[in-house]
Amino acid sequence: MPTPEKDYAFFQAGVGELVDYLLSGELFWQLSVHEADLPRLTIGGLLLGRARLQARFASPVTRADLTALEGQLDTIRSKWRSAWERKAGREVHARLNLWHNYLTDDRQSPEKHTGMYPQEVRWRVMLQLLSSEFLWSPGEQEILSSLDVVLKSHWLPGEFIWEADLSTAFPQRDYWFLFGKLKRSDNV
Repeated sequence: MPTPEKDYAFFQAGVGELVDYLLSGELFWQLSVHEADLPRLTIGGLLLGRARLQARFASPVTRADLTALEGQLDTIRSKWRSAWERKAGREVHARLNLWHNYLTDDRQSPEKHTGMYPQEVRWRVMLQLLSSEFLWSPGEQEILSSLDVVLKSHWLPGEFIWEADLSTAFPQRDYWFLFGKLKRSDNV
């Protein structure tokens, strides 16, 4: 999981380049800052970074900086709404594929993939965050529902799987897939 400082660097750079990203043909945008290990910019990634920051930053200066960046994000999202929705729609398709591939790999080789769940579930978290950004097609909703059925059939409810300080940003009613673990033959 990225540190709060890395999330902040990503969020700040992402908001700074958001208009260029939205108007580009790229789905995964390479940020121009030369910070090591920043992920490529996507709407889902930006929303995930923001959610983690909202849970973690408590200092008044940092909170004010974050609030200002969120205001910039909201302004850009409103001004470039059509581009935002198109890009979010493309990302949903890509994230559905990544999530489907992970669940398929886990079913085929759980000994290799089940332990990767806390990292790979970020695809499902991004899909949840993207769900309020535009109107999904019935086909996309059906695919996500079917993937949730697969996950639930191999799910053991339990504790929050990411760092405890993030749990406030991801309530169990909406992010149930962060509260438990995948069943394996040795933990069933």
